[in-house]
Formats: sequence, structure tokens, C-alpha cells
Amino acid sequence: MAAGVPSIEDFKSLVTSRGGLARPNLFSVLLPNIGTNAESPKNLGFLCSNITLPSRKLATVQREIGADRQDVVYGFNNPEVSMTFRVLNNQGARRYFEEWQGLIHQKIDDQEGRYQVNYADNYCFPVHIYQWKKGWSIPIANKSKDFKLGPLNINLDLDLDLGTKGTKNYHWLLDRAYPVSITYETFAEGQNEVSQFNIDFAYKSWVGEFMSENDTLGVTATGAVSTNAKSLVTNKIYDI
Repeated sequence: MAAGVPSIEDFKSLVTSRGGLARPNLFSVLLPNIGTNAESPKNLGFLCSNITLPSRKLATVQREIGADRQDVVYGFNNPEVSMTFRVLNNQGARRYFEEWQGLIHQKIDDQEGRYQVNYADNYCFPVHIYQWKKGWSIPIANKSKDFKLGPLNINLDLDLDLGTKGTKNYHWLLDRAYPVSITYETFAEGQNEVSQFNIDFAYKSWVGEFMSENDTLGVTATGAVSTNAKSLVTNKIYDI
């Protein structure tokens, strides 16, 4: 092979030296405590099935100097972050976000159409998103385990080894976030699926950071997980 041409062994060495490939199905979200009894932030993290990560788009204006044209950056935009949540029969997830939006616009009296918008400090909160590391910390094992969580029998098609430690690998912080949009599903006869709805979050800014290997958590063989670990296997729930 010619010098300088990468080989499959180079690729394998790169993946191994960097701790393996990141997986999009190992994630968790930590939502704020907004003072509601509708649903706890821990349970909401457990019910989250999909997240679009924050992104950033630079805003430009065209500058012309003679025949030369160049786009010059003058700012940036933060597109909304979308999350999908499963719905339990107590409707707590729906009520949580409806009450959060109720903190934003509050009805003044019983007259129709009379609302007031609250101060941002009363409804903007941080939202934390985590990607988890797989590999030595979370080897593939123990496929399809049945857990009993209270009255629910939940079958988890696990992608981790029970009794080992999982590691948070990357963290995104949405600063001063709030649910700008709630989109509910359409009811229809003949459907045999779990109800889900979508939330779009607006926010002031976001920051991403790599997390150290020391930030670990335990997962026990009984299926009872620590506070921060409950969301680790959310995307694997089915047959509820």
C-alpha cells in the first residue's frame, strides 16, 4: 500500500484509541423542576424517546468589493430543539408541559382573551442533555430483561450489562429554555401504538462539553436504577 494511504488497521486503531464509536441510542435528558405535581423531571426523562440536538447557524451578510463577493458573519441563530415523549395513562407528561406553558402566559380573569405574559425569569430554566458512552463501561449483554416498576411490567431490550457502570460522555446545556410549541399526535381508529407528543424548546444559548470518565453511575440487577440513571434506557422501552 502506498505511503500515506490510510488502511483499515489505521481506522480500527483510531476507533480503539478514542474509546469506540458514539451511539445515538444511549442518551438521557434532565428537565427542570417547575413546581408542578403533574410529573417529576426524573420520570419525564424516562419517557423521552427522541431528541434533536442543539445546532447553530451563522448569520451572514454579503459584502461586495468590486467584482469580489464575500459572506461576512455578523451573528448566529440557535434553531429550536425538539423532544418526543411517551404518554402514560395518568397524562402527567402532557400536564407537565401544559403547566410550564401556563407559567408563560397567564389568564388575567374569566373574560375571554385576557392574558398577561410573565417575566422570563419565571419560566426559563436550564435543560440538560447527555450522551452516554458504550464499550468497556457498558458492554452489550443481557438482552431482553423484564422489570417490574410498581404496577408496570416493562420489557427492556437492554444495550448494557446490568451491574456495571455507565459513563456520561458528552453534555449539552440549554440555557434559559422553555417549551415554545406542543404538538400532539392524531387519534385514529385501528392504531395500536403508544401515544407520543412533540415539544419544541426555544432557548437563549447552548454549550456542549466533553465529560470526564469519573462521572459514573450504577445500574443494579433488579432494574432499580439511580436517580441520574433512570433516563439511560428510556429509548428502549416497549410493551408497556
